[in-house]
Amino acid sequence: MTVELYLGDCLDIMRTLPAGSVDAVITDPPYGVQKATWDDEIPPVEVWREVKRVLVPGGSLLVFGGIKLMPDVMAKLGDLFDYQWVFAWYKSNAMQFGKTGYSVLDIALWYSTGKATAKNKKRDVIVHPIIPSENDFGHPTPKPVKVMTHLIDCLSQPGDTILDPFMGSGTTGVACVQTGRNFIGIEIDPDYFAIAERRIAEAQMQPRLADVAAE
Repeated sequence: MTVELYLGDCLDIMRTLPAGSVDAVITDPPYGVQKATWDDEIPPVEVWREVKRVLVPGGSLLVFGGIKLMPDVMAKLGDLFDYQWVFAWYKSNAMQFGKTGYSVLDIALWYSTGKATAKNKKRDVIVHPIIPSENDFGHPTPKPVKVMTHLIDCLSQPGDTILDPFMGSGTTGVACVQTGRNFIGIEIDPDYFAIAERRIAEAQMQPRLADVAAE
């Protein structure tokens, strides 16, 4: 199992990766909702063109996105990829105010380069509460490791290579290490990169999950 971490602009770094070298891209990109200085816009279409280039035929792309701007994300991806499905993280104790009142869903869109199927059967709704101790890293839009292992196990097999071009604090990388996937992570913010580096190194020192429980 290999881990490659890059500090820099994901577009520049993806251009150095061989075509068809990645089995799945699983990422939580900027939403364009100004939760942080880097969160000023949705990634441009050039980023997604590079994602398509590095994916294997039939490779999966899973993209989280803020619900308000989901139509814009879908417009950028729709001409490049084949839509497959939607996953939702149900935050059972969420108290965030949304358009209808309390917002308890985080949505992830599943696209692919050609025909794709789930590698392991999983529920499309992941129920997991917000646990403050799971995010001691200061990231404004964290995803729990349990959520990411569920998604990774659904869309890839052990030994596959997963790319996260917006690595943040490294949760996708931790989940890949725990489930026996190779991981390529790219992050432009040096502070988050350092956090991701440390977390993934710590995960590599721990026993791997024997398997991911069916949910």
